[in-house]
Amino acid sequence: MILVTGATGAVGGEVVDRLLERGEKVRVLTRNPEGARRWATAVDVVTGDLTDPGSLGPALDGVDRAFLLLVLPGIPQAGPIVDAVRDAGVRHVVLLSSIRAGSARDSAIKQANLAAEAAVQGSGLDWTVLRGGTFMSNTLPWAPSVRAERVVRAFGRDFRSSAVDPRDVGAVAARVLADPAPHRSRVHTLTGGEVITVAEQVAVLSGLLGEPVAFEELPEAVARAAMVERLHYPPAVADAMLTMLRNTDESLVRVDGAVAEVLGRPPRSYREWAADHIEAFR
Repeated sequence: MILVTGATGAVGGEVVDRLLERGEKVRVLTRNPEGARRWATAVDVVTGDLTDPGSLGPALDGVDRAFLLLVLPGIPQAGPIVDAVRDAGVRHVVLLSSIRAGSARDSAIKQANLAAEAAVQGSGLDWTVLRGGTFMSNTLPWAPSVRAERVVRAFGRDFRSSAVDPRDVGAVAARVLADPAPHRSRVHTLTGGEVITVAEQVAVLSGLLGEPVAFEELPEAVARAAMVERLHYPPAVADAMLTMLRNTDESLVRVDGAVAEVLGRPPRSYREWAADHIEAFR
């Protein structure tokens, strides 16, 4: 049995779908069982909360492999969760971390992900760490203004990253969970195959829509307020995000070959992701 946390998110849902394609038995831990209804009886759904490690017993019963997201709002420390996973008899953990963990620049995001990695790596469990790059799906919040006004309002027009399709991250995680041995004690950095700026992403959307899409640079204070008030980012995380958008972190423009190594194909491009999601913007 494989436990998947964060299954109602962009990556976790892909992990579940790909594991089911492989015929694996999957259990989903979620605070919102309604969000898992699309799998009907194909998965075992357990209501639970990672913010309360003591409540995880039913979710971990009979589980031998687990996909963990430990850097989430409300989770103060990864250690107690990892302890509960180990004590329940889980053998191999796949941790979704961030490419920022490998950055030379310190930030709240880096420290939170390094702490989660350290908890897993020091647990005595077999482990694999997936350091995901910037997700292409981070551009989905542009959709309402693109649909209504053909404009993107954001901070950081020139921000560059080797953005990765969450579907590729989910596919890698599922492959590792299905066959952990070749990936034991490895850190895979998951990126796309190209470096792209925010302005170039907007241009891709414009080309697919066949209409001009304008870009309006938000003042930094407005962008920060949106992160804290609308997206509920902790202030330290919002500040780290703005620093990243203002001065591109070199870790984010690294193009890595791990997606191709694990999946045996190149990573999807932003144009491919956008083409598959263009109706959200139309």
